[in-house]
Formats: sequence, structure tokens, C-alpha cells
Amino acid sequence: MIPYNKYRYIYPPRPEINLPSSELDKYDNGLWVGQPKLNGSNVTIFTNGTELHVYNRHNSPLSNVKMSNNEFLSLYRGNGWFVLNGEYMNKSKINQKGNVFNQKLVIFDVLVYNGVQTIGMTFDERIELLNKLFVSTEYDGYINKISENVYIVKSFYQNFKNTYEKIVQIDMYEGWVLKKKGSKLKNGLSEKNNTDTQMKFRKPTKNYSY
Repeated sequence: MIPYNKYRYIYPPRPEINLPSSELDKYDNGLWVGQPKLNGSNVTIFTNGTELHVYNRHNSPLSNVKMSNNEFLSLYRGNGWFVLNGEYMNKSKINQKGNVFNQKLVIFDVLVYNGVQTIGMTFDERIELLNKLFVSTEYDGYINKISENVYIVKSFYQNFKNTYEKIVQIDMYEGWVLKKKGSKLKNGLSEKNNTDTQMKFRKPTKNYSY
């Protein structure tokens, strides 16, 4: 266990491997968990209940944030420092009902809990921890709602291709991420430290290439 008793930046896990959706069936084998890839800005929230740091994946304060500090602080759970990773929706994307889904936070990982980094915990264990910490209700089949501006991703363990084909029809989702269920979190000392256990499958547009 690595204690975390004062603020220092941790690079969040992120997928760098881009694959076409035609490859999805190959990974539908029980070893991976699928989650929606939202079209916002990656954000990591560091708090001990009073101190707060809201940073992007490049170790800089996240810009274009209109959620209040109190809303971020309301996410605090446990004792000591608590660090969450997610997507901050600040690109005015459209949800399944045709409405703008903006200035919302969607959580998908926990990097520190009770003042200890979650290094050594698997993706599955961290998903389970998040679901215990946050009570949520169904939103659109792909994320769940915690509060008016805070959501959490749903996790899928099969039928990846079918779910991907549905989700890419919605503007606020840019694709699909696969995470190896049994892969253990490494210390986020650099951007590359946890890139080998995830893959992204983006919706086909002229902006993306494989």
C-alpha cells in the first residue's frame, strides 16, 4: 500500500491503443469489461474533504468548469484523501433525448481511498468499490445518475459490439473502452503507466484514424 497524505498529482489510467470496432468480438471473452467513452475532458478530482484540486490529464487545472466547489466536495467519501477520475462534460454534446448534456461529471475510476492509493486493485475491484461508495439510478442505459450534475459509468461484461453500435448513435458518446478486468493499477507517475490494459474503439468519423 502507498499512503497518500498530501496533494500530489497522479496521472490517471487512459487508453492509447486505438482499434476498429470490427475487432470488438475478439475481446468478448470474459476477460474484459466494457464502458462508454464520453466526449468531454478527462478530469481527476483530489480532495481531503476541505482541500480541492480539479485537474486535467496533463497535470494542469481543468478549464471551463462551472460545477461549484461544493458539488465536487460533496463527492468526498471515507477518511483522508480521496481521488476520483472521470470525464467532465464541457463540450455541449447532446444526450439520447436530444438535450445538451453539459457541465456534468461522469465518474469511472477511483485512484485513492481512505488516504491510500488503490495501486494493486484490479479494474473489477475498483468498479465494485465505486458502486459501493455511490448510490445511483438508471439514466440512459449507459451511465447512472448520482445527483443533478454527477453520474457514473455502467460496466458491461458481454455483447460489446452490439452495445458499441447503439452507443455511437448518441452525440455525447465518442465510442467504447475495454479494460482488462484482472489488471492491477500501477502507480501513476507518468502518462504511460497504465495505458497497456485498456483499448479504445471510437466512432468512425473523419477526425479519427487507426
